Amino acid sequence: MVGRDVGPRLLAGFASMTLLAACAAGASPTPPPASPTPTSKPSAVVATPTPAPTPGAVSYGPVTVVTGTGTCPTADLGSATTDADGVTHYRGGIFRCTMTTGDPRVSGTETAPWNMDLWGTADDGALVQWGTSRLENDEGAWEGTGSGVYSSDRGDIIAFWYKGTGGYAGLSYFELWTGQEPWTIQGQIIPGDPPNPTGALPVAGAAPAPTAPADGTTAPTPTAIAYGPVSVVTGMESCSAAGGTAKLGPNGTSFYRDEVIRCTDTANDPRVSGRWTGTWNEDNLNGAIVQWGVGRLTNAGGAWEGRSAGIRWGDGEIQFATWWTGTGGYAGLAYFQVSTGTELEPFHGQIFPGTPPTP
Repeated sequence: MVGRDVGPRLLAGFASMTLLAACAAGASPTPPPASPTPTSKPSAVVATPTPAPTPGAVSYGPVTVVTGTGTCPTADLGSATTDADGVTHYRGGIFRCTMTTGDPRVSGTETAPWNMDLWGTADDGALVQWGTSRLENDEGAWEGTGSGVYSSDRGDIIAFWYKGTGGYAGLSYFELWTGQEPWTIQGQIIPGDPPNPTGALPVAGAAPAPTAPADGTTAPTPTAIAYGPVSVVTGMESCSAAGGTAKLGPNGTSFYRDEVIRCTDTANDPRVSGRWTGTWNEDNLNGAIVQWGVGRLTNAGGAWEGRSAGIRWGDGEIQFATWWTGTGGYAGLAYFQVSTGTELEPFHGQIFPGTPPTP
């Protein structure tokens, strides 16, 4: 969660600027040292709050797709220091949130030690956020890590990967936070451990030309929103996959390994427009999918190397998050991207100085 009041939210999960705002709105955070004091939890991918979804759950065999909301009534932002460049660093914060979803296994209290780097202010700025998190209820607990971004024009985007313990041992859970309080929660409970994207980065290759979807959606005009050195990114992505190996499992399951994925990204910032090639894996569990891989995004200015993980379910809805590290002309920069939707996939992200966070 990009700055959410009670814990980290990344992909797709969540709490930085919003967290700052929420605190300002009465979350009762412990005031940090003199510097801009964000007070909110993860805010949304849109500038104004949208109606919270009705908590729900849909099963695909052993997989459950969940929706719901998150609120973070209390937050301690920890210590704050501002460097010579005007960036405020929050460290050691604690968020405590209430999660309400359509599946009681991932409803309960979430507690997250959280960190944030803020450019500007909570009302007019952007940040990167990360940390660990524990979600618990009477039947068991989930432990994981999360990371994401926030900007005052659209709110939080945070993605979390959890591993079940106690009554939830043997399961993993992907959780995406977006919006403003109450934050929108979307996720998927999956058998097994969270994916761990590893492997050699492929050499960039030919990518398909973007094709417009049936609804007439078009790629964005190349105009990005900037908060100092931070750029807020939106765009469209068109991909194709080929090769690899496939193995059929019991009861309609199938497993794909080492597919070659080639995509064309068209963004409102030319630095992250271009072609990317990756090695991709998918586990299809009766219509719901967990997916992960590594890739390289290239254009005339340089290249980005990244690792992705996320989910998909029966109607084609995709959610996966990627942390990219800049190389060549983009050395010294990091880029967070969450892809969503179907067919021609929209994505949202943020470019900022530094390296991807490590919870």
